[in-house]
Amino acid sequence: MSNIKKFPITFTQILKNERGKTSVSCQISDRWIRFSEESTKLEGGEFISLDVMTLGSDEKEKKICELVVTREEILEALSNIKCKQK
Repeated sequence: MSNIKKFPITFTQILKNERGKTSVSCQISDRWIRFSEESTKLEGGEFISLDVMTLGSDEKEKKICELVVTREEILEALSNIKCKQK
């Protein structure tokens, strides 16, 4: 008999642990966004690189594309999203 105590962990948390603290998983597919760990401050704002990732047929991470956006644009877009209550 083992003395190891299991604790409940969600599938979302398992993915976060695997993919890292700078990832955001899609809730309906095997895709996720991986943010760069550093940003670059320039005249146009704070630039952040994003990789759109998926799992390939061999179950290995595969980058679909890369986006470079500003923190300011992300925050502005998020502030314009309304929460629909059910």
